[in-house]
Amino acid sequence: MTTTIEERIANKVDYRLIEINNISPSAEVQAIIITSRPPSSDIVEDVKRVGHIIAVFPFLSTIKVKGKVKDILSLTEKDYVKYIMLEEILAKIEEFF
Repeated sequence: MTTTIEERIANKVDYRLIEINNISPSAEVQAIIITSRPPSSDIVEDVKRVGHIIAVFPFLSTIKVKGKVKDILSLTEKDYVKYIMLEEILAKIEEFF
């Protein structure tokens, strides 16, 4: 069974982040990244490249990060990312009607 890139991303990302990215990729959000293993210093450094780390919870295999939605979604390509969930929209998103 072959899955497309979009299906793999959809399985790893909160659908609200995808919708926000479709409307305004530069929107500022706060997200929770659930990792497949406790976040090592290498993983934390990798996440720092795309946003500001707010907190790391090794016992929960979780990193809380703030940044542009398009940058945070780029982490879906990483093998250590299990799921990315929206916590909060921090900046007003553009509306296209």
